[in-house]
Amino acid sequence: MNSFNNSTILCTKKRLFLLFMLNMSDWLCTLALLSTGIFEEANPLMKSVIAQPIYGFLVKIALPLILMVIALSRLKDSDEKQVLLSNRICLCGVSVYVIINLYHILCFWFVNYFMVR
Repeated sequence: MNSFNNSTILCTKKRLFLLFMLNMSDWLCTLALLSTGIFEEANPLMKSVIAQPIYGFLVKIALPLILMVIALSRLKDSDEKQVLLSNRICLCGVSVYVIINLYHILCFWFVNYFMVR
């Protein structure tokens, strides 16, 4: 492997970790917002999952962690094209979760500014 590929693999690993952390943040923020009674889960697929804490943990934490470990173990044997594709997919996922987490922050601000007073 050349140095370009090694740096791209490192970047992909960092993005996978960031993606996992943002996913976990999404889950925790969703639970916090749902606990206010003002918000409800917008994703119809996640409504029933988030209602049961163990299912929420499995779907939002355990399964992504397992998939991340599998992806990391396969990454070292990937060719340059596969690593670049993985890197781009991770970047798209991170971008989506950044937007979702910013939305959560905006909702928290809304609740604290307008509802708590």
